[in-house]
Amino acid sequence: MRFINPFRTRKPNILMILIDGGGRKEAFNKIKFYQELKKQGVFVENLITYAPYSIGCLNALFSGMNGNVNGVGGYYKSYSFDKKNIFTLAQYLKESGYRTELDFVIEDVLPQQGFDKIRTFGKDETKEIDLVARHLEILTQLKDKQPFFVFLDYNKIALHLARNVIKKYDDFSKEYFHNKEKNLSNYTSWLEESTGYLQKILEKIKELGLYDDSVIAIFSDHGESMGDKEGEKVHGVFLYDYTINCWGYFIGKQFPSNITITKMLRHIDIMPTILDILKIRPKDNFKPMQGTSIMPFINGKGKDLIAYSETGGLGGPTPSPEIHNVQAVRTNEWKLVYNKTSNKRELYHIKEDKGEKNNLAGKGLRIEDELWEELKKIEQEHEKINKQFKQ
Repeated sequence: MRFINPFRTRKPNILMILIDGGGRKEAFNKIKFYQELKKQGVFVENLITYAPYSIGCLNALFSGMNGNVNGVGGYYKSYSFDKKNIFTLAQYLKESGYRTELDFVIEDVLPQQGFDKIRTFGKDETKEIDLVARHLEILTQLKDKQPFFVFLDYNKIALHLARNVIKKYDDFSKEYFHNKEKNLSNYTSWLEESTGYLQKILEKIKELGLYDDSVIAIFSDHGESMGDKEGEKVHGVFLYDYTINCWGYFIGKQFPSNITITKMLRHIDIMPTILDILKIRPKDNFKPMQGTSIMPFINGKGKDLIAYSETGGLGGPTPSPEIHNVQAVRTNEWKLVYNKTSNKRELYHIKEDKGEKNNLAGKGLRIEDELWEELKKIEQEHEKINKQFKQ
C-alpha cells in the first residue's frame, strides 16, 4: 500500500507516548490489546534502541542521533548534551508554530530546549501518581492550543521493577536469576497494566476530536532482563535483544491501517520521520542526524539499515557508568557485540538464534569481519562529526 501524506494545508498535532521499560517481546506478544492495536496504524516490530536505558535512548530520540554525537554517551552524561550544536525535535516543532510540552518522571535528564512547558511527577517509589487523570487533564488543556507536541511518560513498569527487583536483589542474586518464569510472569502483569492507561488515553484523544488531526507515536524505550544473563537484573548492562529490540506504533487517520514493518528500524529514526511528515528540512548548521525517515518503509521501499547500540552498566561484571564500554552493531539477521573492558566479542545469528545462546565469534565467519568494519566506520563517522562541531 502506498502512503500519501495528507498534511497539505494544516499541521497535525504530535503525541508521543512512552511505555517506559515495556519493550520485552516475550511479554508484549502475550497481551491481546497490544496485538489488536496493530490494526489501527503502522506497527514497527523491531525498533532498536541506541541505549537500553531511558536517558540514553530518549536523548538519542530527541536528537535523532547516537549518544557519541549528542554528548550523552554514558549513564552520568545527561548534562553533557551538546545544546550548542544540536537542534532538537522540540525546537523544530516550536519554530514551526507548535505548543510544546513534556511530562516526565524527573527533570534535567532530557534535552529541555524547545519546550514551552516541562512537567515532572517525581521518582518517589512510595508515592502513587494517577497518570491517567494527569495525562487526560494535559490533553484537555492542549485541545485549545493546537497544533501541539506533547510527550507523555508512563513509568509504572519502572516503579514495579524498582520496588520488586532493583531494591530487592543484586546483580548476581541466585533467587532472582534462577526464577525466570516467575519474573516474566510478574513483568507481563505489569505491562498488562499499561493497556488500561493507553485505552483511556486513546479514548480521550478521540473524545476531544484530536484523533483525525494527530500523529500518535506509542513506543517502548527498552526491554528488561528477567534473569536471562547473570549480571543484569533489569537493563543497561548488556546489549542482548531482550533489552534493545523494542516496538513502536504510528497511529492516526493519516496512516495506513494494519501495516507491520518487519525490517529493523531505530529510535533515532523517529525524529526524522516526524520532520519528514511535516516537510521540515533539517538545518545545515547543526550536527546531522544519523536517523532516517521510516516513510519509505511504509511504502515498502526502505533499504536495510545498521543499528548501533551502546551501554555502560551501573553494575554487573564490567560496570562503566561514566562512559559506554559495550557496543553492538545489528542488522536484520546478525549482531556483533564488543566489550571494550574485557576485549571480548560476541556474534549471534539472531534470525536463527533469537535467544542469543550460540556465540559464533572467533569461528572464522566472514560476517564477523564485515560487522567489525561497520562498527569502526560508525565510530569514525561520530569522530568526524564531533571534530567538525567542536564544543
